[in-house]
Amino acid sequence: MPSRPASQRLFALGERARSRSRFADALDHYRGAMQAAKTERAEVRQLDAQLGAADCLRMQGRYGLAARAYERARRLAERIDDTQGAADSLAGLGLSVRARENPVHGLPYLNEAGRLYRGAGVERESFVLWALGSTYRFCGDLRKARTHFTRALRLAIRAGDAGAAGYALCGLGGATRLMGRFAETQQHYADARDVFEAEDDVYGRAYACCGLGNAARMRGEFSVALRLFRTAERLYTRIGDKASFAYTVWAMATVHKMRQDYVRSAAAFRRALQLFRQTKDVRGAVYCRLGSGELALLQGRRKQARAAFRRCSELTQQHGYRAEACHARAGLALLDDPADWGTVRRAYRSCGLHFTPPPAPLNLP
Repeated sequence: MPSRPASQRLFALGERARSRSRFADALDHYRGAMQAAKTERAEVRQLDAQLGAADCLRMQGRYGLAARAYERARRLAERIDDTQGAADSLAGLGLSVRARENPVHGLPYLNEAGRLYRGAGVERESFVLWALGSTYRFCGDLRKARTHFTRALRLAIRAGDAGAAGYALCGLGGATRLMGRFAETQQHYADARDVFEAEDDVYGRAYACCGLGNAARMRGEFSVALRLFRTAERLYTRIGDKASFAYTVWAMATVHKMRQDYVRSAAAFRRALQLFRQTKDVRGAVYCRLGSGELALLQGRRKQARAAFRRCSELTQQHGYRAEACHARAGLALLDDPADWGTVRRAYRSCGLHFTPPPAPLNLP
């Protein structure tokens, strides 16, 4: 019986490693499969391996490399007339672009991916709806984000796709947290964690644990939050995901701030900012600057707080982060005399937020 081509064997190893969230190992296997497929002149297998490698780079937070890999995959897919491959490339490109630029720039890629999937008769609508929902969340349009996540969840349940349902639930958890619906947030993430545990999805478990930690943080359950964040930290470290890991560090810094452990909070914000700079995640850097501004305000360092909030305001306007812009505006309002809370309330309502004003101390959800 003839043995399988090397590209097939290496690709299968990559798929197995990726299913276990071992992204670094999977990336090595996919790259090997790409080289073997080139030698074998097997362009379809080369495309599959290129897409797998791009996905692993994105899941590790290496967004620039991921975007270039997806672009190469798209060119190959168009050359061999593979519509689904082109759609997969565009979807990944949209998810990578939104992490590095104004997230609105990711929307055309995702919408075009959805159009190609429908044209090819490929059932990927739940995934595209989730991707669009999370992009609208980054843009600060929380009502639209929640609508897309709800539709994604409904379709995933109808299709019997447990993994897709888990990610839709996480999306709903994030959107409702920013909207101040913390009990609802906790339930969504708890349901998602159950799904990911049943599916043995390590990345999903980390995602859900971090979300549960943020829900607990917003409910003032700080010990519970830290325990959940440490679990997420351990899982993200295992799979080598620096991008998501950085948000966990930021969240822990916020817990320390709320507990008035200001020295530990400042150190954690610095560490998170360093990680966000490594992945070139501007949104994460904005989160850290907002946290540092809140910390300075609580410590009575008004000049430093004002500088941090002003810089955040500039970055959020430049990159289109409307929800985070509201928090920067709220921080500046606390420093103004008199504070213009009317403008702050209108800004929050435009995003679907209802903090009027935010509770003291300031605490970005």
